[in-house]
Amino acid sequence: MIKVNIIRNNEGRVCGVNITEHGDPIVCSAVSILLLNTRNSIEAFTKAKFSYECAPDGGDAVLVITAFDAEKKAELLMDSLVLGYKSIEESYKDEITVYDLGGATNGKDQPSVICS
Repeated sequence: MIKVNIIRNNEGRVCGVNITEHGDPIVCSAVSILLLNTRNSIEAFTKAKFSYECAPDGGDAVLVITAFDAEKKAELLMDSLVLGYKSIEESYKDEITVYDLGGATNGKDQPSVICS
């Protein structure tokens, strides 16, 4: 099962995601393309600073905003990414779990990682 942990800063803003595990190839593809598109969009359309790491096999990945842009474009892109993952979770509950304590309605109790 794919696990998506939403990373929030002390203000509750989404500043990253940590994706682990593998699952159904179609769901994995959707999860991966959302992450890659968000990473590319942050790089192309914002002045935000970020780090991105992906396992060589394309499985586990981490995207973290290390400095937001003044226009809050990166914040909007990260919120959109979370919305996408939660939408996938609604349709494929047996394939993906999204952990997000910051305003989540899914009742998961795994704590989100806090970033600066």
